[in-house]
Amino acid sequence: MGWPQIRCLALFIALLQLPGATPPWTPGPSGGQRGPTMSPSRFPVDDPRQTQQSPKPKIDAALAKRQAQELAKLAQEIPSSVEQADKGVLPKDLNDRLKRIEKLSKQLRRDLYL
Repeated sequence: MGWPQIRCLALFIALLQLPGATPPWTPGPSGGQRGPTMSPSRFPVDDPRQTQQSPKPKIDAALAKRQAQELAKLAQEIPSSVEQADKGVLPKDLNDRLKRIEKLSKQLRRDLYL
């Protein structure tokens, strides 16, 4: 058995031992195994209580627009900073601008796709 097969087998065994995973059998009164049991649904699609859509919260359009404009402005400044970095000059605030871009994009994604 080669390494790929051993890795697959180890992954399969590890997946079987994940917390919350229930075996498809339960011991009977005599200690023997019975057939598969019906487990409660674990997926939201299977649970009728979960399928009801809650109303989405209102999006602050003005805030989202300001954040999008700031994000666009910051993103336009990055190519020139990268060109400077290629020449050996690294702008002092480049890391801060990149972090701000990341933060703004996460906020916009969370606000728009809730």
